[in-house]
Amino acid sequence: MYIIENPTIPTALEIVEPLKAGTEIEIHGTAHDEFTIELLSGANIVLHMNFRNQELVLNSFLNDHWGPGIRHNHPLTSHDQFHVRIFVHEGYYNITVNNDLLVEYEHRFPVMAVQAIGIKGAVNVQSIIFKGFEFKTEWKKRHQLINGAVTNAYDSVPHAPSLSLIEGTQYY
Repeated sequence: MYIIENPTIPTALEIVEPLKAGTEIEIHGTAHDEFTIELLSGANIVLHMNFRNQELVLNSFLNDHWGPGIRHNHPLTSHDQFHVRIFVHEGYYNITVNNDLLVEYEHRFPVMAVQAIGIKGAVNVQSIIFKGFEFKTEWKKRHQLINGAVTNAYDSVPHAPSLSLIEGTQYY
């Protein structure tokens, strides 16, 4: 398990090892208004989760195009504490909020290509927890080297950082 505590928002944090079935990412925080959690691969948004007005909008932005959006109700209101869990299965993501299953979102892009998690909007994040990875590399050292540049790119580019330009973040 690897934990990042109190990241500055907006943030884009490198996922050091590829996602695969059995890995999961948990985000613990407080919602203040609309916010977004995204799994990123270069200029692609592999999984876009936008929490707004008790509605969750899911989508993917691949090769400069948004796919068909999926909408679900969610229980969060302003100033609510939350626990979002993204669990990776072979063909889909299992997404829960406060331990309630909201949706199973089919993979639209290879999960092993995911390079970062991005979070932006009116939200405070207390922790991001990565589970089920092999942890063969030192995640903390990698985050210290790369994440400042990635976060700056994520904040200034409308879709996602161009992580493919940052040495060491390519998975294929």
